[in-house]
Amino acid sequence: MLEGYSLEIALTAANSAAQAWYGYDQGVVSGVLISPDFIDTFPQTKVSNIQGITASCFSLGNLAGCLAAATWGNRLGRKNTLRVGAVISCIGAILQFAATAFPQLIVGRVINGVGNGMTSSTCGIYQAESCRGHRRGKLSVIVVLHNVVFYCAATWLTLACSFASGGWQWRLPLSLQIVPCMVMVSILPFIPESPRWLLMHDKLEEGTDSLRRYLGKGLSSDDPTVQKELASILGAIRTERESRISFREVITNNDRSGHLKRLLLGCGGQFMQQFGGINALNYYFPTILTDNIGQTELMARILTGCNATSYMISSGMCFWMIERFGRRSLMLSGLTMQCFAYLMVAISVAFLAHAPLQWGAVAITFLFFYYAVFGCTWGMVPWVYQAEINSLAMRTEGAAAATATNWLFGFVCTQFTPTGIQNIGYRFYIIFACFNLVFIAVVYFLYPETANRTLEDLDAYFDRDSGHKTIIPFGDKSSKSTARPLEAIEAEARRVAASGKQIDANKVSATHVEDVEA
Repeated sequence: MLEGYSLEIALTAANSAAQAWYGYDQGVVSGVLISPDFIDTFPQTKVSNIQGITASCFSLGNLAGCLAAATWGNRLGRKNTLRVGAVISCIGAILQFAATAFPQLIVGRVINGVGNGMTSSTCGIYQAESCRGHRRGKLSVIVVLHNVVFYCAATWLTLACSFASGGWQWRLPLSLQIVPCMVMVSILPFIPESPRWLLMHDKLEEGTDSLRRYLGKGLSSDDPTVQKELASILGAIRTERESRISFREVITNNDRSGHLKRLLLGCGGQFMQQFGGINALNYYFPTILTDNIGQTELMARILTGCNATSYMISSGMCFWMIERFGRRSLMLSGLTMQCFAYLMVAISVAFLAHAPLQWGAVAITFLFFYYAVFGCTWGMVPWVYQAEINSLAMRTEGAAAATATNWLFGFVCTQFTPTGIQNIGYRFYIIFACFNLVFIAVVYFLYPETANRTLEDLDAYFDRDSGHKTIIPFGDKSSKSTARPLEAIEAEARRVAASGKQIDANKVSATHVEDVEA
């Protein structure tokens, strides 16, 4: 039976495989869209609007998958939601690489997206709910990092396959989407369900055992570490249930726990990630290099692979940065540098006709710079933040809503990028520079720090009686500090004291469950 560190590795591996589909699809499709055999098989994709829908329909499927996870995810549990998503994704992948007609390709991409939407909106929750608090950020980064690792692998794979003849140029890369799916499904039987999900569904014995295994190797259910964490979680669940409200009250912000505010912060992070400009580049990087900057197809593929490698390395740096510098600092610095990068790309493209070689080199340099910045900031943080910010009762719905926001606005960016570049040229890049500039103020005044807090600390922060306002004042150090605030430590002590009175050190009885439900 896996426990402690080995269980942590298995959990992270399974969730990483679940996250890998998204990045792999971006890398594959960006290379497939310029493959000669693919264009010959589907000549419709020569039209910019059709090219857009070929890439973006995957995002629409993901949006539907996120809504499905929000509707049934809490009933299915984290593990079963991942399993169902994996089956659906495999069906979509098979339809894609076996496609002989354009409608079959589109249907396959949509179905693949549905499965990916279910897994991508669930794996972050599963990771955040099961990890120890001080390691949650780093391990969540590893999960999201596999998005970028597989994006990088896919770009080099499509480059290698471009030298093949016939359908192997694009069918082989599309077929390999099944590999991470199989890895995830093979690991899931060896890891327990999320302890917080089990406790929320009154499976106290299973939840305690799951918590024991995740907290360390060789711990018993009576261990003080387990009992303290159990008491804190049950205290948060009791508070949730005592203040349980309807969905209407959540939407009207008439609740004690700030559910709507927290949901909007998660959705806002994903909205800003997309309108920061990443998917305007990810699906069309080779196309931009060939059509906009004048590179050959081979050079565009090589540069895309080099850029993906740089992107992967910078994303890996976030593992060391996210807890040390915190979520807020990474988001703010990332927006500032992304704004500068897009501004320089716009200037370079505007003057490209006067000196194509020189200005082309400047444009490519700042596209690389944008990816490097994005990788260690906005590429990672919104996925971690959305899994942390929502309450236990709303975590499935909140994460699904945030991920759905990512896919919805990812669809918008992906669909209209080819048309935007074709019709307004360098001005298209200025739009994203302006978005990044505006988002700096949004993050500074609305987004509290979540680094080095437990999930229950964040529940206390958003409690109506905590005194924290929606707009963060300049002098509110506890909202901005990366160190765990004293108020969070004191709130945990109160939760443990309240729950500890009802937990017998030698057994966890049904009496506690009845009290929680009261």
